[in-house]
Amino acid sequence: MNQNRNKDNDLQRAIDEITQKSGAGAKSAGPAPASQPVGGMMPPVGQPSGMKMPQPAMPQMPSMPPMGSAYGRPMGYGSDISKVKEAALKELFPIMDRVEVEPEKRFLLYQEMLTTMRDKAVIAPAYEAARQIRDDKVRADSLLYLINSIDEMSL
Repeated sequence: MNQNRNKDNDLQRAIDEITQKSGAGAKSAGPAPASQPVGGMMPPVGQPSGMKMPQPAMPQMPSMPPMGSAYGRPMGYGSDISKVKEAALKELFPIMDRVEVEPEKRFLLYQEMLTTMRDKAVIAPAYEAARQIRDDKVRADSLLYLINSIDEMSL
């Protein structure tokens, strides 16, 4: 019987320590005495023993801006993911010089911008990216894509 009381006291101390560490509002700095049932016997399983179990504190999530916002401004695109993609490409275009990628990948990004945005301002940087491609076949395909894009935009 004495071992059960020691185990109850040890368990209560451990619970109190955890509660104090997590700041969940421990009652006191010392361990709380375990409640003693009449006659030193433990209550049947499923019945309250008088010992309160600490409730786990819900972790605080960092404050995040809402999805689809640019610099804290709501964008109102709803579920139209193509508009989000277009907005992201437009936002990426002026800072493309900071993106560290190989010329082929850089050209593919510009190609995506041309396809999505249909903006003539993308042509000159895309041409510079195409010129830096070392593989002759890939460079030729990239330049042909640019020529066709310019022709389509000129119509």
